[in-house]
Amino acid sequence: MSGLYNGATVRARGTEPPTTWTLAGGARPRLVAMANAIDVEGLTKSYGKRRGITDVGFSVPEGEVFGFLGPNGAGKTTTIRLLLGFIRPDAGSATVFGLDTWAAAPRVHRRLAYLSGDPRYWGELTARRHLEFVAGQRGLAKDAWRPLADRLGLEVGVPIRKLSHGNRQKVGLVQVFMGSEPLLVMDEPTNGLDPLMQRGFLALVREARDAGRTVFLSSHNLAEAERACDRVAIIREGRVVAIEAVGSLSRRHAHTVELVLARPSRDDTFALPDVEVIESDGTSVRLIVRGDLNPLLRRLGTVEVRELAVASPDLEDVFLTYYEPAAAAAAEDAP
Repeated sequence: MSGLYNGATVRARGTEPPTTWTLAGGARPRLVAMANAIDVEGLTKSYGKRRGITDVGFSVPEGEVFGFLGPNGAGKTTTIRLLLGFIRPDAGSATVFGLDTWAAAPRVHRRLAYLSGDPRYWGELTARRHLEFVAGQRGLAKDAWRPLADRLGLEVGVPIRKLSHGNRQKVGLVQVFMGSEPLLVMDEPTNGLDPLMQRGFLALVREARDAGRTVFLSSHNLAEAERACDRVAIIREGRVVAIEAVGSLSRRHAHTVELVLARPSRDDTFALPDVEVIESDGTSVRLIVRGDLNPLLRRLGTVEVRELAVASPDLEDVFLTYYEPAAAAAAEDAP
């Protein structure tokens, strides 16, 4: 039996291992990335009047955490469904470990674990019974799920339908991470999780990457992507408009910095490149920093700071920097 079951891969017993162990420079065994886990080229899907995706392309090397960012309706889920072979593209191609995701979908499914944006579960099964069944179908030990369930604080004795939204999301996370598939695909994986559980999720992602697994996750949360991902693609109106390292994404957008100083600052204290004073009464100062925060932080070492708050750019603000040029171009072209 193979295929996807309720957001997690079902892999038959005895199927081939997804990768091999090797030694590098006498160090302990580790997984070594050899190629791209995902290759997408010119991927297009139309739903008639409803927006799909157009000419989407990107590659994800093995062992990378890749974020797919965009507002609702931008095309994130359509792209994921094409990657999983759930729907057939109108044009272009997508491969996972060199396998065409439509033509070789069963073989692709054996190499990945998937969490949908809205996972569904069977009727009256408790979380324990559900996870035992999934583990068995994937050839795992019956209680393979238990360490992760304990770690996430999942109530396994309760019927899933009675669990809170956050606890149902934990069931999905346990399903995804408890196996050894080399690719994890997750659509809005922290939806419904409280901040503590979000930190637990980020730790699981780091551990998966350290083990050489590849992670592809969609999100509309920039702060989450910054902490979890190596690179991100931004999709806008069905098209990928940028692919960047996470650090460069945030550095190119403004941060808001609010300070309370022990005594009034000199007029030139914050005269730095890419730093703009928005408000100041001498001791309370509000700044906008466009770019690297480190020059400002070094300058703050010369004054006595009582309070400091730094707000990361909101993802919607980041998206606007990609949307506004297109909107302006459309306005110019309008009769």
